[in-house]
Amino acid sequence: MNKLIAIPVVGLVFAVGFMAVIVSQRDKPRPQPRATLSPFTGHLNIPSIDDLRVGGRKVVLCGVASTKPLALRDMVTEATRRDFQGMVLNCKPVGSGTPCDGNTGARLGDAVVVQCFMPDGGDLAAVLTEMGLLCGQPGQARATYRAC
Repeated sequence: MNKLIAIPVVGLVFAVGFMAVIVSQRDKPRPQPRATLSPFTGHLNIPSIDDLRVGGRKVVLCGVASTKPLALRDMVTEATRRDFQGMVLNCKPVGSGTPCDGNTGARLGDAVVVQCFMPDGGDLAAVLTEMGLLCGQPGQARATYRAC
């Protein structure tokens, strides 16, 4: 007889607990969707080849990377500064029609991952890889940029 009473009591306790969880979840604020990053324009500042900034924003050029030995980083940074420091760039974040869409995230730490265009319309990453200053990363942008 005790078993016949215990089964409905356990079922009732389970149902009340289940309803409590549902009600508590209903009142929690839902996370807001992340804001979509918009294209932006700004002057290029080059503290180092691994630290590019456009209009004050830290950026990573999608599909390319610095793979030179540490001994050459200063020389590569100086060559990049000489030709590109202060240039006005138009940048579009990953997810807005870049070669890296679907292959890499729109952010890398505190940096925005972007494709940037120079005043003449040229792709900065393509120019830097053709000059041998950066290396294309096929895993991010397929064969868009010249690999080292």
